[in-house]
Amino acid sequence: MRLTLAEQSDVFLLEECRKDNTRAYDVLFNRYSGKLYYYALKYIRNEAQAEEAMMDLMFWLWDKRHQLDPGIQLAPYLFRAMKHAVIKVLTRQQTAIVPLDFAGDTAVEDAAHRLRENELTERYHEKLNSLSQQRQKVFRLSRHDDLSHAEIAKEMNLSLFTVKNHIKASLAYFRTELKDYIDITGILLLIFFS
Repeated sequence: MRLTLAEQSDVFLLEECRKDNTRAYDVLFNRYSGKLYYYALKYIRNEAQAEEAMMDLMFWLWDKRHQLDPGIQLAPYLFRAMKHAVIKVLTRQQTAIVPLDFAGDTAVEDAAHRLRENELTERYHEKLNSLSQQRQKVFRLSRHDDLSHAEIAKEMNLSLFTVKNHIKASLAYFRTELKDYIDITGILLLIFFS
């Protein structure tokens, strides 16, 4: 018995999307748009902004269908992308709600915060570059390129256990080395390390 398009796997549907099959894309859209919308709404708490973030991500998926890795695990990939979209929306909201009366008072604080953030970013890259080449590559693939542990293990021909150990050791190293920046490390941990 032949499966309907709606019963097909994400891998099959993505392959069909690469062939410009809009019906396959519609199935993916229906499969993930609601889940992504509610994920975004949980954090953004604004229906219009959550819907806009979800629509942008789903349209991006169609636009980039030819560049995506054929073996990609679509669900985790989409939810990681949505997490980054939510962070961008929340960051824009925080800067948009500063009353004009306080703009002068916060300008100095913002400049100091940006300076400290730049210092932390510089220190982070310095510490990242001090890791062994293999550990550094594993960490970059995980946190900068958003690859899953399994994808990294496959790409680098390592065991899943080795990949997890490299990431665990790297995170422990960063927590120790960046402890002086604890006030803004939490924000960067959310962005870089989750």
